Amino acid sequence: MPNASEGAAGAGPIPRDLVADHRIFEQAVRPWLESRGGAAFSSESALDALTRYGLLVYEHAARVSLVGRADRGVLFTRHILDSLNLASCQAAPPALLLDVGSGAGFPGIPLAVVWPQTRVILLESRDRKAGFLEHAVRRLGLGNVQVVCDRLERVSEGRTIGPVDAATIRAVGDLPHLLATLDQLASPGAWWAYFLGAATERGAQADLGRFGRDTRVLAGAFGGRILKGRLGGGAEQEAG
Repeated sequence: MPNASEGAAGAGPIPRDLVADHRIFEQAVRPWLESRGGAAFSSESALDALTRYGLLVYEHAARVSLVGRADRGVLFTRHILDSLNLASCQAAPPALLLDVGSGAGFPGIPLAVVWPQTRVILLESRDRKAGFLEHAVRRLGLGNVQVVCDRLERVSEGRTIGPVDAATIRAVGDLPHLLATLDQLASPGAWWAYFLGAATERGAQADLGRFGRDTRVLAGAFGGRILKGRLGGGAEQEAG
C-alpha cells in the first residue's frame, strides 16, 4: 500500500495520514482561491504554497513542538484553513500586518500567501519556533514576510517595528494586556483580529475596556469566528 498521495502541483507527496485532511482542505479552499484570481494572483500557486507550508509544519511538528500530536493529521483544516477565515471576510488587506505569537506561523503565513501585497511580520519570542518560521519563509519564497524573534512588550517599548495597520492573535492568552501593548504600535485606523476557536464571544470580550467598544464577531467562509476591533483610536476598516 502506498504511503503517500500526490498533492498540489510542485508540493510533493502528501503523507498517508494527511491525505483525507488535505483533500477536504483543497475542496474547500480551491473555489475561494479561484474567485480571487487575477493578473497579480495565481490560485494554483497559492494552493501549492499552502500545501508546501502544511507539509513543512508536518515535517517539523514533533521536533519543534509546532502543533499537538492530535492536530498533526488535521493541520490543513484545523490550522491553515482556519487561518484563512480572516481573509475570507476582510475586504481590504492591510498594508502591514503583525502576527503576534506566531508559533508555527498561523495565521500569518497563510495570510501572507493569499495577501501577497501585504507586508507580514511574524513575531515569535521562542528561538526554535522563530528558526522554523525563517526556514518556512525561505522555502516558500515569501518575500513579503519578516520574522522577528522578540517579545511584544520589548518591541512595543522600543518601537522597533510598525506602525502596523492590523494585528492578528490566535491561541495567545491575556487579550486585554496584548491589545494595550499593541496599541503603542498601531497606525491610525488600525484593527485587531482575535481567532475565537473554542473561546466564547462573551468570555473573549470580557474586561477589554476601551478595546471592547465597537467590536464585532465575523463569520469566516471556512467555519471559524473572529472577534475584531480597533487599535489606535481610528476607524476600523470595513469587512466584506
